[in-house]
Amino acid sequence: MTTTPTRRLPTLILPPGWVHLPVLDDNAPTAARTLAPLAARGPRDSVTPYVREAERSLVVTLDEARDAGSFAVALPLGLPALVPVSTAIALRFLDPAGGTAALPETGESVQTDAGAARRRIVDAAPVDADADEVVLLRTIDYTWLHDGRYLLAFASISGLPGPDYRPITGAMTLLVTTMLDALTWPTADGEVSS
Repeated sequence: MTTTPTRRLPTLILPPGWVHLPVLDDNAPTAARTLAPLAARGPRDSVTPYVREAERSLVVTLDEARDAGSFAVALPLGLPALVPVSTAIALRFLDPAGGTAALPETGESVQTDAGAARRRIVDAAPVDADADEVVLLRTIDYTWLHDGRYLLAFASISGLPGPDYRPITGAMTLLVTTMLDALTWPTADGEVSS
C-alpha cells in the first residue's frame, strides 16, 4: 500500500466573525453547515428566507473560488456590518509554467510570517460608478514561493464607491494585509513556521 503525503496548507489568523472554508467540488453542504447556526437565532418565518439567501450567496462565492482554482476562502460571516463594504480572501496554489518558480517583479516586496512575498494593492472602483451601486473597490494580492510552487492570496473589497466609504476601504485593506502578513506554514508536527 502506498500513501500520498498530504500537502500542508497555510494557516491564517482570523478576526472574530470570520470563517476559513474549504473550496470543494460541491460547496452546498459547506454553506448549509456554516450558516445552520443562523437558523436558530430567530423566528423561522423571518430567519429562514435570510438564511436560504445567505446560503445561495455563499455557494456562489465558493463556486467562483473553485472555478478560479482556489482551495480555501476566508470571509466575514459574523454580524452584518452596518456599512456597505465587504471583503473576502481566496487562496490558491499554482505550479510554475516551465522552469523554476520566482517571485514576480511587479508589486511591493514584503516580509511576512510565511517569508518573502510580493504584494499588490490596486484601486479598482470605476470613475463613473453609480453612488448606489456595489462595485469592486480594491484588490489585494500576495504571492509567495513554497516548496517550488506559488501560493497566491487574492482579496477583493467591494462596496459603494462614495467618498464617505474610503476610510472603511482603508481599514479593510489594513485588516486584510495584517491577516496575510501573519500567514504561516504548519510543520509536520503541527507547529507553525515561516
